[in-house]
Amino acid sequence: MSRRKVVLASQNKDKVRELKELFSGLDFDVLSSADFPGLPDVIEDGTSIVGNARRKAIVTAAYTGEISVADDTSLEIRELNGFPDIFAARFSGSDATYGSNVEQTLELLKDVPQGYRQARFSTACVWVDPRPGRMDYSVERPAEQRWLHNPWARSIGVRNADDEWAFWSQFADRRKQWDVYRRNMELDLASQGHNRSRLAEIADGLFCSCEDALRPGESLDVSLAEEGMRLPDSLVWAVKKPDESLTPPTVVAPSGLPSEAPGRDINGPFWYEISTVGRVVGDVAMNPVGSRGFGYDPIFRPMGEMRTLAEMPSADKNAISHRGRAMRRLMAGVDGVY
Repeated sequence: MSRRKVVLASQNKDKVRELKELFSGLDFDVLSSADFPGLPDVIEDGTSIVGNARRKAIVTAAYTGEISVADDTSLEIRELNGFPDIFAARFSGSDATYGSNVEQTLELLKDVPQGYRQARFSTACVWVDPRPGRMDYSVERPAEQRWLHNPWARSIGVRNADDEWAFWSQFADRRKQWDVYRRNMELDLASQGHNRSRLAEIADGLFCSCEDALRPGESLDVSLAEEGMRLPDSLVWAVKKPDESLTPPTVVAPSGLPSEAPGRDINGPFWYEISTVGRVVGDVAMNPVGSRGFGYDPIFRPMGEMRTLAEMPSADKNAISHRGRAMRRLMAGVDGVY
């Protein structure tokens, strides 16, 4: 039997390199999204990192016909009321870079003394197998499993494309989800010196880049709008167990998956999903330190460490990092069923 392929749902070279290091102990051929030029981009407009990772994993599995692994990361800074959270990658705007995100974070915290700069990194990892060999898989906690109907088992779609999002939104009140999330994030209760007016301005810009987060009277900031494939919450297709007698909850498929996608002809009727979350707590340094890693690594110092993540060799970082913990939990689950 030939080895299964695993496609990492990312074209971020830094992230792919780190994930491949973490995957080195498993008996799979590891590829990335870059190996599939026709793979659609995915709009990550969920209110949780697990939800966003699921979106990426499902689309990648659907297109490639191979096992897909996606991750999503948040950085919650206590003094900034949890920001940047799910907006970590684009905290400083649509053209955000690693450097601009770090610079903006330090700007907001410049008057916040040590001892009040606590933060938490979290990563969600999601594994989706669109062609499971068995239907009796079972993983142990902290990994969690789900079974899904193949969302693209049918090739028909909503007649009027302009009505599609309203159709999917009827299954989950996304507006309410975003309203609750936005109100919670705007409850600015910390008061150790961060720039409140600037944080409020940044938050407005982030929320106005997502249609479902808008308040009445607000309009989508076109300059921040993303283009790509948009999926509803995958709970729409979840089932307790794979059963051919079960009727899929919808008779149409989401738009955006190319007709020539390799997975269309080979994916099964039920898909297997494993998800895990890893976290690491620490604080935000006063200045960037270190040249390794990527993203916020130069300003994040794990609890009990004198070094930032960017000062650590990859083996040391992977041993304690949020992504390392999430991936080890995922690999433990995978090892138990594959």
